[in-house]
Amino acid sequence: MAQENSLTAAQAGLLTSGKTLAEELERINQLDHLSKDDQLHLSGDWVQTLVNHVSDYVYVKDRRHRFVAANHQVAFDLGFHEPTQVIGKTDIELHLPDTGSKFAAAEVAIMASKEASIDYEEKLILANGKRRWLSSSKFPVLNDQNEVVGIVGISRDITERKKSDLLQQGQNKVLQEIANAKPLQDVLETLVLTIESQMDGVVGSVMLVTQNGKNLQAAVAPNLPSEYVDLCDGLPVGPKVGSCGTAVYRRESVFVENIHEDELWEDFREAVSRFEMRSCWSVPFFGKDTQVLGTFGLYSNEVRSPTEHEKKLAVEAARLASIAVERERAEKEIRFLASHDVLTGLPNRHDFKAKLAEKIECSRKTGDPVAVLFVDLDNFKFVNDSFGHAIGDRVLTIVAERILSVHDRRHQSIRFGGDEFVLIVEGEDADKPALIDLMARLKNEITKTIRIGDLSFHVTCSIGAACHPLDAENAEQLLKNADKAMFEAKSQGRDGYKVFENTRPGTSVNRLTLLEDMRSGIAKGEFHLKYQPQYDLFTGRIVGAEALARWQHPVLGELMPEQFIPLAEDSGLIVPLGRWVLFEACRQNREWQREGLVPITIGVNVSARQFRDVGLITDVRETLGRTGLAANYLELEVTESLLMQNADQAVRLMDDFRKIGLKLAIDDFGTGFSSLIALKSFPLTRLKIDQSFIRDLETDENDRSIARAIISLGRELGLNVVAEGVETAKQQAFLASCKCETVQGFHFGRPMSAEKLGKLLGMSLAPISAQFG
Repeated sequence: MAQENSLTAAQAGLLTSGKTLAEELERINQLDHLSKDDQLHLSGDWVQTLVNHVSDYVYVKDRRHRFVAANHQVAFDLGFHEPTQVIGKTDIELHLPDTGSKFAAAEVAIMASKEASIDYEEKLILANGKRRWLSSSKFPVLNDQNEVVGIVGISRDITERKKSDLLQQGQNKVLQEIANAKPLQDVLETLVLTIESQMDGVVGSVMLVTQNGKNLQAAVAPNLPSEYVDLCDGLPVGPKVGSCGTAVYRRESVFVENIHEDELWEDFREAVSRFEMRSCWSVPFFGKDTQVLGTFGLYSNEVRSPTEHEKKLAVEAARLASIAVERERAEKEIRFLASHDVLTGLPNRHDFKAKLAEKIECSRKTGDPVAVLFVDLDNFKFVNDSFGHAIGDRVLTIVAERILSVHDRRHQSIRFGGDEFVLIVEGEDADKPALIDLMARLKNEITKTIRIGDLSFHVTCSIGAACHPLDAENAEQLLKNADKAMFEAKSQGRDGYKVFENTRPGTSVNRLTLLEDMRSGIAKGEFHLKYQPQYDLFTGRIVGAEALARWQHPVLGELMPEQFIPLAEDSGLIVPLGRWVLFEACRQNREWQREGLVPITIGVNVSARQFRDVGLITDVRETLGRTGLAANYLELEVTESLLMQNADQAVRLMDDFRKIGLKLAIDDFGTGFSSLIALKSFPLTRLKIDQSFIRDLETDENDRSIARAIISLGRELGLNVVAEGVETAKQQAFLASCKCETVQGFHFGRPMSAEKLGKLLGMSLAPISAQFG
């Protein structure tokens, strides 16, 4: 456009003088009086003169790769004053071995093929240490006999473009590694290497501030001497602690131009003198809470200050480092919260159960006993009611500290929930006489006077203990028996302790007799089912029911599942009993449908013994066929711990059930120790939150957090979530606020007969809020 405008102006001038453009050009051509100085002479060294004015590399090499011609830019970047100084030399002589060999290899290929290589990238390191990226085109030179006699090359410096690309790629890689939860050290190393690729003669490092805020830890420094990194590790934060320690102290960037003269390095000058570092620039980075997390440091082998561009790079690197460090710390916090009680800092029940199972397995190999102590504070509700929950929380913290002080952390202690604590006791202390002494010391320590501000009061406790292998064969039974012993101590007046004792039921019926009674009871029809309804929390409709077995024993009366299911499991009778439960639940559900009642899903519990039985899937198919119930109205419930015993087998079996069309629920979720990866692989339709997390929702923030997390997890995995054991309106309100879809518990209905549930199904139900307040 500028040329067009200029031409238009010239034409306007000619027209004004009365001449056309053609006439003016003719006049100029006819001039013969130009001076000698105005004429262009292309003689002598004119080619060399021209190429010396080109900013690209221009060069010619002979067949032996020796320079026979080169322009000034080639000579200058190779450290010479004149192009003639490179003539006769090869790239092997002029460059580092790796670079020279690559140049020669590329040119050998061109000469062999007699074909040019156009616009390909080459990287080199110059004599001054600076890196260059070139876009090169090289052409073979042929003689009259079509023989290659050399190479003509033109190379353009694309360093800035290449650095820009590398910076973008590096930043993207850092962000991807952060998003993919790569280890912090890997992320920070990628970041340092990315910034180093942008600067010549500069190496980087990241140092992190320790938790107490008083020292610096060396995190990554891939290209700094390891001896120097070791010297820096653990440096204090202060007003004259080099560049990094001072930057953290001042909470601002510190750019030291000359390490050997700057007063900030005065105390470290001698130590650093043996390393080739002259300048150090440090940029601190911060967390969202404005606390200094660490520093991003750069060391130059020249005495100089950073350029504005280098400052911007360091600031951007510090910003990315803060994101990476905060993500790592947040994940650590999440992992801690997942396995520890927030209030007392003790491990929670999940970690406890895993540890207990490990220790029992070890006990089986060594023969050394393992004991569990169950500690429950007596009437703790009175503390909260009298002084408030803040004081109650402080009391729980004090009790946790006292428990730890008694055994000096030799044994693992956890907060089991609410006002309950559990200990795993090993070694000599796990023998029953020693357990009694330990429980006495625990009781005495816990019941000492508690003083909080102006308040002074006491709390008492009831303690129960059970020992493996005397009292139980596995972790679950050991915990259950310690719990029974604790309740026995509580029933005897509280403020006491009790060791579990193996005793027979309070009747004359022994285990063998009960087993025979069960065998005949199945045949005689002494078992029956009760059904606990499950409600949609938002529509108020009954959407399902859990089938629960009861045994109407002719002598002992109605027995609950916990009184006969363990015996059925041990004896194998659980298979025929489970087959009957499955058939009766499906038959009854189909009967309700024939009566025109709202179709619901019936849930049937499957025990570990049943799950391992190869005939289970056949039993399910036959039951559905005999009863006429559609598969989508049957849900099998399996426990979390059962699935984890053999996850691969469980997945295969569950896949077969899902192909039939059954629904699958994981029962008592949160009490086992499944991994999220394993959970994702199970073809489930529903998660059932164990009632132990629901029981204390009104008072226990830890249980509320766990419940929220499970509900959110279920929703993210596309699973329906059922909260078991809901007993109060406040629990219902909390679950509704978390968008929990389904609930069951005494607040909505106790286990009931088929007739009563049928009547409920036939009613036009109002919303839950109207029914239960």
